[in-house]
Amino acid sequence: MTVDITCIDGSLNTVGFASRRQPELALKLLGDASERDGRELLRYVTDSAAKTGKPIRSSETMLYGYWLIQFVAGRSGLLDIWEYDASATQFHEGAELALKYWREQHEVCARAAAPFTPPRPDQLVVVSDGVFEGDPVKAVRYPSPEHMSGWWMVTDRYDGDVSSMRREHLYHLTSRRPDLAPYIALPFGYRFDLTHHDDVWLDPEVLEG
Repeated sequence: MTVDITCIDGSLNTVGFASRRQPELALKLLGDASERDGRELLRYVTDSAAKTGKPIRSSETMLYGYWLIQFVAGRSGLLDIWEYDASATQFHEGAELALKYWREQHEVCARAAAPFTPPRPDQLVVVSDGVFEGDPVKAVRYPSPEHMSGWWMVTDRYDGDVSSMRREHLYHLTSRRPDLAPYIALPFGYRFDLTHHDDVWLDPEVLEG
């Protein structure tokens, strides 16, 4: 049976998901969240559940691209969709941030003709001085171990001394530098340079090294 989606009073609700022995889902559209983006999220969740065949339960989480969403027991047996706040410290109702990351990262990847390859927010990024302070950034994503996102980011403050760089969780970066979030779903081997223009390109030598 097809799962439909209705929009009533700023809330998107699935209709027919229960026929798959799943709880119906609800997503409250908050802030700048658009109905189109919200529908895409619900389609993603219902399609993912169909593939696994496992029922979604309250308090479970799921990565929607880069960001983490959670299912919370709501009214009339519905599961409401919540998301991590920007600092990844607690969940709150809605998915405004998850939808923003998804949309902007897809736009950058599409512009670069690159596959959408989001890291996890708990993976690490290597940064130089100036990145968290708001300076223009140059970045490259190296093939890396599972705990690393692969991203290395520097500013003009970087003097070439690798020991001066530090590791931070990606959620700290995107919280402090939301302007960098659209680029981090670019795959390994890609670079971006925001020091003068908005430049994105694949560097084959990064993958060879």
